[in-house]
Amino acid sequence: MFSIDERFRGLPASREQVLSLYQSINSPHLAIPGKPAGPAQAFVLGLRGSGGFAVFIYLYLAEAQDCAVYVPGRRNASPEEYQQDEAEALAFVESMGFMMDNANFRGLPPPSQDELLKTLPVFFKDPKLVPSQGKSRADDKRTASTNLGRLLASF
Repeated sequence: MFSIDERFRGLPASREQVLSLYQSINSPHLAIPGKPAGPAQAFVLGLRGSGGFAVFIYLYLAEAQDCAVYVPGRRNASPEEYQQDEAEALAFVESMGFMMDNANFRGLPPPSQDELLKTLPVFFKDPKLVPSQGKSRADDKRTASTNLGRLLASF
């Protein structure tokens, strides 16, 4: 039902367009065809358009600053079809090893919704525009190894 659409690099949306947002609470290591393998973050995003509803799956590869956007087989779904598509999208990402959490976007106050629209990778036009989240785990390991080496060398 869902397939990768290389034309999509992000899913910028307004607060009013977002129906639902689910975010992974883990980052399993994925190998997505045509993308470098690495830890990924998943988002399932329900959007309202002028002709109906659609559910998208956005996988963000932070280390590569890349993404994969899965689009539904049908766009402009009815409310009943939308609920079915959302359930299928969640089952799909969970089958990849993601543990999903409902961000309860519609229940958040508008300032919190705006903050999510400005900070979550799914809402950026291009994954290369997502601000770096600081040091990577590899950097942390190198720092720890360096510090341990210095400590042992001091003896």
